[in-house]
Amino acid sequence: HQLIEDYKEAAFLLPLNPLIKTRPSKPAVYAALARTYLAMRQYDSAGFYADRCLNVYDSLLDYNTLNAAASIPVPIFNKEVILHTTSSGDAALAQSRCKIDSTLYLTYNTNDLRKTVFFKSNGNGTYAFKGNYDGTTSSVFNGLTTAEIYLIRAECYARAGFTLLAMQDLNTVLQKRWKNGTFIALTASSPDDALAKILSERRKELLMRGL
Repeated sequence: HQLIEDYKEAAFLLPLNPLIKTRPSKPAVYAALARTYLAMRQYDSAGFYADRCLNVYDSLLDYNTLNAAASIPVPIFNKEVILHTTSSGDAALAQSRCKIDSTLYLTYNTNDLRKTVFFKSNGNGTYAFKGNYDGTTSSVFNGLTTAEIYLIRAECYARAGFTLLAMQDLNTVLQKRWKNGTFIALTASSPDDALAKILSERRKELLMRGL
């Protein structure tokens, strides 16, 4: 309860646009509330604050603009980041040690740029993660991004029965992740079908984020 109250008070005190992305802001507060309420399974409130956040700031990073072959393809402080925070890297999560689950890796379509932006081959059939939003291979980015908030709002729409709105938010994110000209918008036959697709994409989008 105290955490929620502190967030809400901060929303009145913080600026709309921070000078740098390591400083909090109104959108960051709304995003943090959305993430917190989602964890509490209070989906109406999570959706409400996700919507407030995206109404203020909704920029997404187009992965077509990245050099997927680079050792660290995602630039630090990019346009998608609402609040930049990190946790110290654990030795077990080091790029030289941590192997990405092979079943998860296989769920990425060939035209899904996350497959090359997020992962590099270890040359032995296993893959390492290189999609850190911190611009390093050592720490773990656990900050807030618009993509996460789109996925939170999409999930909350689906849980409330709004299939079309849920899929609209999901597709907004995915079209920035696939090779130009290859993405075909996903559809869902029901709220449950939408929820399953959203949770699957959440797993593919937010790995190695401390979530």
